[in-house]
Amino acid sequence: MSLFRSRIIPLSFVTLSLIGCGAIETSMPDQGSTKTVAEQLGDLSDYQYAIAQAQAQSSPQAAAPFYFAAAKALFLDEQYLEARSLLESHVISISNSSQFEGMLLMSDIALALDTPLLALQMLGQASQLSAAQQLENNTELLQHRARVMASLDNWPNAVKDYMQLSLQLPVDAQLNNQEDLWFAIQNLTDNEVTYLQVSSNLPLLDGWLNVSNILRDQSMTVEQQVQAFKRWQSAHASHPAAINPPRDFQIMASLEDHMPSSVAVLLPMSKELKVASEAILDGLLQQYYANAEVQPALHLIDTDRYANFADAYAAASSTGAETIIGPLRKQNVSQLPHLVTDIPTVALNQLEINTLTPNLYHFSLNVKDDIRELIAFARKEGAENSAILTTRPTWALRQGDQFKEIALEEDLPVLTSLSYEDTPTGRANAVKQLLQVDESEARIRRIRQWTNQDIESTPRARQDLDYVYYVGKLEDAKQIRPLLNFYFADDIPMLASQTIHDRSPSSTTKNEDIERIVFSELPAILEQQSKGGSSQPLVLQRLTALGNDSYLIAKRLALFTNVRSAKVSAKTGIITLENNGMFNRRPNIVTYKQGALIDAKESYFTHKETE
Repeated sequence: MSLFRSRIIPLSFVTLSLIGCGAIETSMPDQGSTKTVAEQLGDLSDYQYAIAQAQAQSSPQAAAPFYFAAAKALFLDEQYLEARSLLESHVISISNSSQFEGMLLMSDIALALDTPLLALQMLGQASQLSAAQQLENNTELLQHRARVMASLDNWPNAVKDYMQLSLQLPVDAQLNNQEDLWFAIQNLTDNEVTYLQVSSNLPLLDGWLNVSNILRDQSMTVEQQVQAFKRWQSAHASHPAAINPPRDFQIMASLEDHMPSSVAVLLPMSKELKVASEAILDGLLQQYYANAEVQPALHLIDTDRYANFADAYAAASSTGAETIIGPLRKQNVSQLPHLVTDIPTVALNQLEINTLTPNLYHFSLNVKDDIRELIAFARKEGAENSAILTTRPTWALRQGDQFKEIALEEDLPVLTSLSYEDTPTGRANAVKQLLQVDESEARIRRIRQWTNQDIESTPRARQDLDYVYYVGKLEDAKQIRPLLNFYFADDIPMLASQTIHDRSPSSTTKNEDIERIVFSELPAILEQQSKGGSSQPLVLQRLTALGNDSYLIAKRLALFTNVRSAKVSAKTGIITLENNGMFNRRPNIVTYKQGALIDAKESYFTHKETE
C-alpha cells in the first residue's frame, strides 16, 4: 500500500528526518571519508577490475570500497540496475568506509531510474550515519536532497535546502546554487510563497521571496517591475540577489525595447464560438487596460468573417502588428506553420502533433498540463499504480486516453481502464469491476457452492491500487465516491482535471461525497472563489484567464525566449516556455474539505492525518 493511500509514514516526516538544522561537527572518524584507500589503487574506473579486487579482499568491510568503485563505474556507464545490485549487496548494507558515499550514489541511481522516493529513503538512511555530520558530507547530502525534492516537484523543501546550502557552500559554488535556488523559487505557487514567508526563518529567504513577488505582480508594467527591483536592490545592497540579480531582471531591463507597439488578435466573434471568444477578449482587455502607461495599438480580427483563414491571417499581418494572438479553432491553428513568417504568433489552441515553427507558439488550457501536474503530485505522495474511470461522453473518453498516453510516457502503471453507463447499476458494476470486488464476490459464491454452506463473508477491494483518475462532472463524481467508500476503498483518492469542477457543490451535497476528490484548478478561479465567487460559469472564467495570460505572454515573449528557465505566475498557473514552442502551465491542486475548497498540496493530507 502506498504512502498516498495510508499516509502511515507522511512524506513530510521523512523529509524532516534527513538532515537536522543543528550544529555540524567538523571532525569525525574515518568512516565515510570521501576518499578511500581503495580509490588510490589501480584503475578502479574499470568496474571489472574493481570487482576482481573486491573479491580478493579478506572481509566484506575491506571489499566494500572496491564494490563501491565498481558501482560508480557502472553508474557512469549508465548501467544503473547492475550498479544498484552491487551497492545493495556489498556496500550500503554493511558498516564500512564507503557506506555513506554508497547511499548517496544509490540516491543518484534511484533518480536515474525515476524512483525518487527510493532516493529520499537512501538519503534518510545516510543522514543517520556519523559521517553525515562532517561539514563536507553534510553539504553533499543537502545537494542530493535538493535535487530529489526538485524531481518530486516539492519546491518548498527544495528552496529550504538550497537556502541552507547557500550558508555552507564555498564561494566558488555559490553562483550555481543561487541559480538553482531561483529556479526553485520561480516554481513555487503563490500559496507556497505565502507558506514559506510565514513558516520559514531561514536568513535571506524573505529577500528572495520579495524579489519573486515583484515578478509575480502582474498589475505592474515591466518598467515598473524593473524599477521596483532597483529600489529593493538599493535598500538591500548586501543581499545575494542584489549583488547577482536573477537573469530575468537583467533581460527585463531591456524588455521595453522589445515590447510590441501593435498587437493583432484573431478570434471567431460571430458564430458558435462567439461566447467563448468574448470571454477570452474580456480577459485580454483586462490585462491590456491594467497598464495604461504602455498600451500598444490593438487590432481585433473576426476570423468568422473570412471564408479562408489565410485571408484573416493576412489581414492581421497588414495592420502592422508586431505580435499576433490567436486563432482559436483547431482547423485554423493547423494552417499556421504555412503562414507564420517573421511575426511572433501565439496560437490559443494546439494540435495532437505540433510542428516546430520559428515564431509560432501555442498557449491553451490543454488538459495534458493538468494530468502531468496531477501525476507529479501523486508521485510526490508515493503513489504509482493508477486506474481510469470515465463517463461515456466523447470528451471524457478522449481525456481518459490522454491520461493513458501520458502515463505510458511517465512509465506509470495503469492497472485498468473503464467507462460506465450513468445509471445506478452501471455505476455500481463499474466500481465493483474497478476494485475487483466482482471477482471477490465470485470466489465467495464458488466457496459456498463447494462447501454447500452459507458462509458469511464480505467482499474486499483490491489493495494494489493507489488512486483512480476520474473523468466526469462533479455531479457524476459524487455518485462514485460513496460507492468507493462502501466497498472499503475510502482510502483510495480520486484525481481529476479541472473539467470535473463545472460548478460549485449544491446545497444538498454531502461533504463526504466530494471529499477525497483531488483536482486541478486555475489560480484565477480560486482567487474568485476566495472573494465569494462569480455569477459567470466556471468555463468562461477559465477562458477569461486564458485571454489575460495570452496578452501577458505577448508582452513578455522576449523574456521567455531569452531566459529559457523563465517562469511567470499568472491567472492560469505558472507559465513556462518549452523548447517545442509550447507554453505549459502548472495549475493548483485542490480538494474539498468540509465543504470548503482547500489547497491539496498544503492542507489536504494534513487534514487526513489529524482525523
